[in-house]
Amino acid sequence: MITSIGISKSKRRPTLAQAALLVAFVNSSLTLAQDATLGSDLGELDCVIEPHMVIDLSSRVDGIVETMEVERGEFIEKGQVLVRLESSVERAAVATAQGRANANAEILASNVSAEFAQRRNDRVQELHRSDAVSTDQLDEIKTEFELSRLQLERAEENQLIAKLELRQAREVLNRHTLRSPIRGIVVQHYLAPGEAVEEQPIMRLAQIDPLRVEVIVPVMAFGTIKVGQRAIMRPEPPMEGEYQATVTIVDGVADASSGTFRVRLGLPNEDYRLPSGLRCRVRFLPMPEEPSPGTTTVAGQDPQLPKIQAAIEAKPLPLKLIKTGVTPTEVAAQRCQTIGPITDASEAARIMTAIAGQATQLRLREESHSSVASYLLLAPPQPSLKDSRALTEKMAAAGFNDFYIFWRGPHKGRISLGVHRNKAYAEERQTQLDELGFESELVPRTEKRTRFWLDVELLPQITALDLAAAEQTRGKADWTASRCETVAEPVQQGQTLAGASAPR
Repeated sequence: MITSIGISKSKRRPTLAQAALLVAFVNSSLTLAQDATLGSDLGELDCVIEPHMVIDLSSRVDGIVETMEVERGEFIEKGQVLVRLESSVERAAVATAQGRANANAEILASNVSAEFAQRRNDRVQELHRSDAVSTDQLDEIKTEFELSRLQLERAEENQLIAKLELRQAREVLNRHTLRSPIRGIVVQHYLAPGEAVEEQPIMRLAQIDPLRVEVIVPVMAFGTIKVGQRAIMRPEPPMEGEYQATVTIVDGVADASSGTFRVRLGLPNEDYRLPSGLRCRVRFLPMPEEPSPGTTTVAGQDPQLPKIQAAIEAKPLPLKLIKTGVTPTEVAAQRCQTIGPITDASEAARIMTAIAGQATQLRLREESHSSVASYLLLAPPQPSLKDSRALTEKMAAAGFNDFYIFWRGPHKGRISLGVHRNKAYAEERQTQLDELGFESELVPRTEKRTRFWLDVELLPQITALDLAAAEQTRGKADWTASRCETVAEPVQQGQTLAGASAPR
């Protein structure tokens, strides 16, 4: 248990010299702390509020602007359609490719020819065993059977190529629709409907949540400002109020001519209350004093307390141990938070970059699992393709037309009655087939998925993660931050800050 030290009420009072020593030490400690604070107080410095990111939206293809979907000054979401280019030729190409992909007459004809060649081959085999036909005739029939089978495979390959061409045509069409890569605001239009796009930007976008605050700091303060340090920013009139920002970048190179260096701060602006482009004044707050090596500081504890305790121990007074009810593990767990689940490693890297100013250590964990992605509804296996076709004719006569015969793969020859992502919908369709008198089998289709967890050890002055900047990396976040379940000893290679445990 963590203990704090208090002076017990003993009948024997401390000597006057001991009390004087304790008071003098406390006053000296407070004076040193005040001097350190004054030394790090630079007063208010000039600053400029800038957008977090400015983008000139361009097109990968040349064309004519058909419509502008947003106006200057309009707020936009990530993925929102901004510009549409003239695409009548591309839409026609998609329609043509769609028709080729849906055409299956060649496959049906090849299938009929292959079935006929198989029946004929079987009959000639029987006649050859009874010496009714010659070996040359048997060889001719076998060759025709193989050619018909290859013709069916070629028809299936042609349809597969047609589907790939359809996908390509859709991708070309999608290039004529420009979407926003960020969540922000439209700053300027460079082109208007009817104008040509030829290797030039169409519009300018700006991300103003979070904002960037650029500060020019005298070189005499170099080394006193740290990443993660807090500051108070006041914008120029007519904007009012004070806003808390966090240092994200401290330049490591000073400007010799002006005797200054640059510092950048991040400023959350979720409600878009502050515009960019304003001048401002900023005041840096002092960093909490770090404990000296070999001492342990509990969150919320006065940094001078270990020194005072050392002075008291040097001249012992009657002391009493007071239990606080907080264990070391619980205190350590408050310094560690876990973000997750995160869908991919690239997104995790962006989050790590966004919150780097709040952490002393970051550890990324990977977790893989298999889950059911969809449900395939299949008719029972049939003895031959002929029987499968006969079953489809019965289904069509009963009013059920949503089916497909697998020509290859693990379900070759079986009838697919639909693919559903929702199991309830699949079971409902299975019930409808049962009512029509057709048996069916529900086959789950699984896929392997990977997700990531990010363990964050917080800086001493931070009590909880600020995820505003991290959420801006994708505009919408479906992950959360929670306290680590357990905290291990200093992390070894391959371990995480949270040990082997992870949120479930």
